[in-house]
Amino acid sequence: MAKISLICEQCGGNIILDDSHDIGTCENCLAQFVIKQDKVIQEITQNITKHVYGYKGKDVEELLIDGYKLQDLGDDSKANTKFKQAIDIEPNCWSAWLGYASTGGDRTGYLSMVPAYREAYSLTSDEKQEIDTFINMVNYLPDHHLRSAFIRAFNLAKHGERNNIFMLVSGVIGCDESEIASLAVDLCPEDWRAHFAMAKFRQIRVKWCELEGGFLTGKRLPNHAIEVLNIFVKAYQLAKSENEIAADTVISYIDEMSKDGAYKVFANKLKTRIKYER
Repeated sequence: MAKISLICEQCGGNIILDDSHDIGTCENCLAQFVIKQDKVIQEITQNITKHVYGYKGKDVEELLIDGYKLQDLGDDSKANTKFKQAIDIEPNCWSAWLGYASTGGDRTGYLSMVPAYREAYSLTSDEKQEIDTFINMVNYLPDHHLRSAFIRAFNLAKHGERNNIFMLVSGVIGCDESEIASLAVDLCPEDWRAHFAMAKFRQIRVKWCELEGGFLTGKRLPNHAIEVLNIFVKAYQLAKSENEIAADTVISYIDEMSKDGAYKVFANKLKTRIKYER
């Protein structure tokens, strides 16, 4: 790397490089820079001390901008404070409540974001805000296929039904994953993602299962394993009816499962059954 002058272009202070020598921070004003190909490029954070971490005299819009910048920097705690300050100024601000919820609400517990999401949803003024609030909230659910199923159900629901779906989903955040999947199946009975999530959560029940039966009855899975197998099959059937990419997602998961010795017996029986569905 050629010799460069590490001087802050904003205040003239010295820039200190991190261990990777890729990021520089001004020791005076805390502006951040990216060091790349012998050039100093000013990064989006600019003067963090004065323009982000400070708050005196700022209006709601400025506080929201600061909060989102801090979120981008990965500092949810300080972003949460900014959003709370915006709420204190304007209690009915949807954007402030959404930011506050997405950074943990009052941060008193692992479910403390739920009341904040409910408040944000109550303040929505149009369909886009409703959808944005719901999608943001379901990111707290454990499985991306499960999240997709709930979002699809919400998008397809009539306007009057959306509030019920929102309240149901917000109520199961933090619950047992199988219980959440059961709700998804109830709300989206024809969505393969819901059944696929349910199958994965029930999968632990078939670990190390062995075949039962003798010469006359034939070798078969025990009843509890057959129940899980049927859920996987249902997921595959619905996925296949949607498109080949969805079907391949289920097949790929089953193929990976068969490589695990703990699930080999179950997975091989499942693959045999799937062949008849193709």
